[in-house]
Amino acid sequence: MARNDYQAMLSKRMEKEFSSWFEQDHIQERDLYRFLHTMKGTAGTIGMEEMSAFCASQLETLSEASEATIPVRSLKNFIFLMRSFFNKKELTAQPEVKQPESTLHSIEENSGFILLIDEDAESASFIKETLEENGIQVVIALNGKRGVELFYTLQPHMVVADVHLPDMSGFDVLAQIGDIARSRYVPITLVSTNNPVENTLRAYKMGAMDFIQKPLNMSLFVPYISNRLRNKSAVSQSALTDELTGAGNRRQFTQTLTQMSALAERKRHTFTLVMLDLDYFKKVNDQYGHPAGDEVLRRFSSIVLTLKRETDYFFRYGGEEFALILADTTPEEGTVLIERIRAKMAETEFTVPGFDPFHVTFSAGAAEYRINESTVLAEADQALYKAKRSGRNQTVIYEIDSGDVKRHLNIMIIDDDLLVRKMLSKQFSGWKPNEIDVVVHEYPDGITFLESDWYKADENYMILLDGIMPKMDGLEVLSNVRKRFPDDNIVISMLTARTNEADIVLALKSGADDYIVKPFHPQEVVARVQRLTKRMFK
Repeated sequence: MARNDYQAMLSKRMEKEFSSWFEQDHIQERDLYRFLHTMKGTAGTIGMEEMSAFCASQLETLSEASEATIPVRSLKNFIFLMRSFFNKKELTAQPEVKQPESTLHSIEENSGFILLIDEDAESASFIKETLEENGIQVVIALNGKRGVELFYTLQPHMVVADVHLPDMSGFDVLAQIGDIARSRYVPITLVSTNNPVENTLRAYKMGAMDFIQKPLNMSLFVPYISNRLRNKSAVSQSALTDELTGAGNRRQFTQTLTQMSALAERKRHTFTLVMLDLDYFKKVNDQYGHPAGDEVLRRFSSIVLTLKRETDYFFRYGGEEFALILADTTPEEGTVLIERIRAKMAETEFTVPGFDPFHVTFSAGAAEYRINESTVLAEADQALYKAKRSGRNQTVIYEIDSGDVKRHLNIMIIDDDLLVRKMLSKQFSGWKPNEIDVVVHEYPDGITFLESDWYKADENYMILLDGIMPKMDGLEVLSNVRKRFPDDNIVISMLTARTNEADIVLALKSGADDYIVKPFHPQEVVARVQRLTKRMFK
């Protein structure tokens, strides 16, 4: 849809609102606030910057919580000014700028990804906006506990943590994630308003990359971050082993799979690819702590490395997912090894002080090389997904005639603004990853969403939730979802024009994984969704 079409739709929506005003003598101040809030975000998103700025200036004089009423006759000049933004010049047809699908993927793959741990939401938001203007995505955690959780689940390229946090110090965060960060070549920078030599020395001794004093000079901080991200990328590219588990890393997996595929084509040798995923691993982290989760990963890897043949290749594919390449082996033959691993894993008892001993199982999907490397990877992944959907703790062999079972990602757009919903839906329609079935759902308000039969335990969800809506505020919807549903397959990002520190703090504390400030470019939202949902498909 071209930009002028969106402007025409917005004009129509505005006039409908005005008509409802003319039918009454007074309107509530909070209703005018909500109207301007919506118009500000939508106008900015579709390129009507002057109108967006005008709405913002009007909002400064109003209160969302006010019980006051405003005479409709006093809004005559306001209505005239609002209508003046929809002139012929702005409604003149403009060519639609179509974002190529390849560009969407390049944004997600190539941009840096920073985890910022800072209790000062206003400062953190400013840093986030500045870095994102320079192509570096930022996710904020307002306390140390949330920061550690996001480090493990989102796997950022870099961590910036304030020394002073409400629940623990930045040094405590460093102690908890430092070893894993080093194994992944993830730089950690501590920042603080208090910068004695003792703190700097302590940070370096504990393994921090840098210790920087606040306030930050953003003209220096942005290139500093870019420099560290480039160095991290170069080091990661040169490494082939996952230091935590001793398995080959993702890069080595890609290289080996390419080599094995080329060998299969030249010499007509077969091989089997097995994808393995530890069952309910997030619950291990949540209940027993991340150190216990790391121990599970190490013990599982040790079992596989001990039982596999010298000609087999073992890799950590990502998070709790692993891969085995079995040379000159059919899937049926490969399951013999997998079941030996399963039996040994079943015997392994994990202990954590203060808890009863526990065991961990895994699911596996196997596929034989037939066409090319991307096909065998997709087929093994589909078999793994079928194993997980069928109850876990089992091995499934891919069958050509069984039909593809893709993983499902449901994009839930909850916004009372029809224009925002349609723009985002259109943008997501161009994202068609081979291995994921993406389905977009639209809801005009939170109540309609919550009352719908939207949740299925074996599917994944990205919820884009507007902060201010009629009937039920977005924060109330957020709280409701987090209380009623698990969070390992649901990622929530708030769509908000609120830049008030308290609002951002409340959203993040209520369980939002991220927030996107209106106005936004729809293609940027898609890029963020690709990054934020990536952890669900590792």
